[in-house]
Amino acid sequence: MHAPLNRFQSSRHEPHEHASAVSSRSIHITASDVSHGYGDRLLLDHVDLVIADGERIAVVGENGAGKSTLLRLLAGHEEPESGTVTVHGRTSRLTQTHDAATPLGDLLAAAAERVAEAEAAERGEQDDPEADTDEVSSAVVRAEVAAAIALERLGVGHLVRGARDRPLGSLSGGEAERVALALALADPAPILLLDEPTNHLDAEALAWLEAEVAARPGIVVAVSHDRDFLERFARVILEVDADRRAVRRYGAGYAGYRAEKARERREWERQYAAWIAAKERERGKAAAVTDRVAYGRRTDNDKSGFNYFGQRVSAAVESQIRSARERLRRLEAAPVPPPPRPLHLAAAFEVETGAAVTLGAVSVPGRLSPVDCYLAPGERLLVTGPNGAGKSTLLGVLAGAVRHEGTAEVSASSERPPAVGILPQEVPPPQDPHVRLLAAYAAGLPGDLDDHAEALMHTGLFRVEDFFVPVGSLSAGQYRRLALARLLAGRAELLLLDEPTNHLAPLLVSELEEALTRYRGTLVVASHDRALSRWFSALDEQVGGGEARGGRSRRLALDPLGARGRLHAHH
Repeated sequence: MHAPLNRFQSSRHEPHEHASAVSSRSIHITASDVSHGYGDRLLLDHVDLVIADGERIAVVGENGAGKSTLLRLLAGHEEPESGTVTVHGRTSRLTQTHDAATPLGDLLAAAAERVAEAEAAERGEQDDPEADTDEVSSAVVRAEVAAAIALERLGVGHLVRGARDRPLGSLSGGEAERVALALALADPAPILLLDEPTNHLDAEALAWLEAEVAARPGIVVAVSHDRDFLERFARVILEVDADRRAVRRYGAGYAGYRAEKARERREWERQYAAWIAAKERERGKAAAVTDRVAYGRRTDNDKSGFNYFGQRVSAAVESQIRSARERLRRLEAAPVPPPPRPLHLAAAFEVETGAAVTLGAVSVPGRLSPVDCYLAPGERLLVTGPNGAGKSTLLGVLAGAVRHEGTAEVSASSERPPAVGILPQEVPPPQDPHVRLLAAYAAGLPGDLDDHAEALMHTGLFRVEDFFVPVGSLSAGQYRRLALARLLAGRAELLLLDEPTNHLAPLLVSELEEALTRYRGTLVVASHDRALSRWFSALDEQVGGGEARGGRSRRLALDPLGARGRLHAHH
């Protein structure tokens, strides 16, 4: 049985004034006294929650806190260990996992049939043999058309046209996610639940997604780490708090959430400091009274003077000591826990210099049009372009993992080959999901396990208690943290980061940006992240009170196949 957890209570959370107004007939979701976890790990502890019709809610929290778990509970795909989740209304849900063997045509047909069946059920026709078959057929066609439009707008329509027998597993992870997102958006269910919907979307697809969820009736709940999407989409923030295993509701959008979190942190720190000071004060009072009594006693064996007032003095002193100890006991019986120290990137990318990069008419038939580029040691390059332009392919060429035409050279100032590190867009799944996190981090690195444990602890990316968790049980964000930790250990002179913000909590992304600002090596980043693009634009300016250490920053805009990549300096 999971032990109950002490909780710090804030007095300024948005009240659930809408909860009492929710009609039993309206679209809404309620969670009552829900607790849930896996094995001996408790994620949610006595959670109460109401989501009303029309709300636009973003779910945020530390990697591994239980955001996707909460979404599965709200969708009814998992039953809580205790408590109840009640969903009034049909749901459409984007998940992070899909059946790889399913042919794309079957996937689309099944999705359309589900929509048609749901609409028939809403009309009370699901089990009616007299139901109008033309109406059912029309509903299937409408659902297929809606899916086709969504697939086109998300840039994956071409994958389905003429290839309906193609299995989902033959697509890249990003393509499969966009197909799943298109099907979720095409379903007009009044409750839409999305898990990291902006991952793998280019600028055009992002704009369409934001317009769709803004105009959609009903409830939309999205787990997201995309800072711009959070600002534009969310009116309410639900934070899954890993330390308190609670879900906390904040109004006033993402900006209001950040401001309230900062106020809460200051208040928590004040209460903790006041509690510590009060304990020390009561201990000091008891000690001072005891010392005064000891100092005032006669030392010449003549007790007559002392005994004259001894009885009354002794009683008064003992009363003071008892009072101080009682106040101390009450303070210790109701402790204020210290504010948790959030996981943060504490390590740096430590290299003295970078590698030089030369690309001469580099191309990959069918994947990347010719690219010409030169980067001096310490320069930085942001690779942009729509999905399918070849950004990941280009990084694969630089990493030596993709065969290509043309010239691609990475050279160091010394005689030895340069160290190249890559954070891929899709981190390969572990070969053995039972391997412990520490062992997975240490695999292939020189040194003993104790050294690796100390190094991993110093990255700030994991707590010590996470070291022995099987990697197969890590969330997508935690697994990406593991890849980032191994990247830090490599001391790369050329860093290749492919959509580095995917799955990472916003605070960690900000810290990653700060670490990259201080990086002396050569940096190549491929990303659609709008906030990251703004950070890159400021790289050659003063950042955080100090000069950025690398060289100049440039952008490489890749066009769809058929045009050369356009390299230009940032101004």
